[in-house]
Amino acid sequence: MKQTDVAIIGAATSGSYLAKLLAEKGLSVTVIEKAPKEMVGSKYDIVHIETKEFERFGIPRPAQGDASWAFEFSREQTADPMNRYPKEGYNPKVGLHMHEYTVLMNEWAESSGAKIIYEAQFKEFILTDGKITGLKYKKRGRLNSLDASVVVDCSGIPAVGRRSLPDGYGVEKFALQGDDMFYVVLRYVKIKNEADKVTDYSRGWPFYKSWIAPCQDPEGAIVGIGACHSFEHCDEVYAEMLKTVELPEHELNYIEKGFTPYRRPPYSFVADNFVVSGDAACLTKPMNGEGVTSSMVHLGIAADVIDQALRTGDTSKKALWKINTEYNRIQGADFSFLRALLTGVVNAATLEEFEYAFESGMISDELLSSVTAGGDFDPAARVLLNAAYHMITGIASGKVSKKTVGAALDALKNGGEVKELYLAFPEDPEQYARWCMKAENLWKKIGKLK
Repeated sequence: MKQTDVAIIGAATSGSYLAKLLAEKGLSVTVIEKAPKEMVGSKYDIVHIETKEFERFGIPRPAQGDASWAFEFSREQTADPMNRYPKEGYNPKVGLHMHEYTVLMNEWAESSGAKIIYEAQFKEFILTDGKITGLKYKKRGRLNSLDASVVVDCSGIPAVGRRSLPDGYGVEKFALQGDDMFYVVLRYVKIKNEADKVTDYSRGWPFYKSWIAPCQDPEGAIVGIGACHSFEHCDEVYAEMLKTVELPEHELNYIEKGFTPYRRPPYSFVADNFVVSGDAACLTKPMNGEGVTSSMVHLGIAADVIDQALRTGDTSKKALWKINTEYNRIQGADFSFLRALLTGVVNAATLEEFEYAFESGMISDELLSSVTAGGDFDPAARVLLNAAYHMITGIASGKVSKKTVGAALDALKNGGEVKELYLAFPEDPEQYARWCMKAENLWKKIGKLK
């Protein structure tokens, strides 16, 4: 049996980032990854990371010419369903080759002393007196044991660690269902006309949950669409979008398909000697489902708390509980608010009402900047007053139904309540069960994105 302070399941970006942070603190860290190194992080070819987040989280920032660098762009447009009233924003992003960037993150973690074991598939936890004290993994047909003081599940959507916990261990074991995920279809296309090239901007259509953005080929672009339930539903929504949105003339090169979590995270991320994070904990951005950097606030908190717990020799649920309270205070409450708000508004509004919202200025550049900032939804009062004015005018003119306004107000109310509840996440695990009952009732009212 091998010994390590922390065992991490999964060597994608979340697992690599946590491994780096912990190893820098002088802890021994072992990461097991089911894929071979040449396949790690190969779910998609291209991902986007906001330029500001490289500095914010201290992660490697590739430059042109590096294997992981694909392109960069800065303009970000958000458009109405008829594509007539786009709103302009400025949000520089770097397009990266996901596999190459994951390898870079792996090597970055290893440079600080973390160990990564590839082609190592998690099989089960090692339990001593009912508590996790390590894990077993299979490599080349052989079952290996790894003794660890703390095990962290960063295994992505399968959540192989979280879902293998003993019943009643303290962290929810739900499996993601069709309406818990965005099914994403990416069409890599070649733009036919020079004037239509997509090189320094992206444009999104929130009504259709779709977008067009640059790709590594300067002659091409990525047309993406996300929908709940199934890939077939993605195709149905895409066909509807083409009835109102005229894309640049193009020819299809190839298609990639994948999915990303879109549901509320587990109520608790911790149990005795155990933490869950990343996609395994559904820590994606509620605005767009992105997940590469969305869990890094959580992972930074987890690294500090795990380090302190190991130094005091207590890695119990109570000792790790601060991961819950700190995350909800810093980011979780804001993400919960946005998830509730967007679910209610998107589910209720019709195409015509979306169109009016863009045409009238109810949806403004400033309002969109607040929503897409990554959390901390706090637009200026004049922005909210402007939206309210156009909403009232829309009711008077018959362009917005009272039913939709009611749904939007309910969504705002539910969002405020869920944010307040998460900010009041109990400091003491003894109060957790009562808090969960309130949270469960609220999320039932909020529902899921349709």
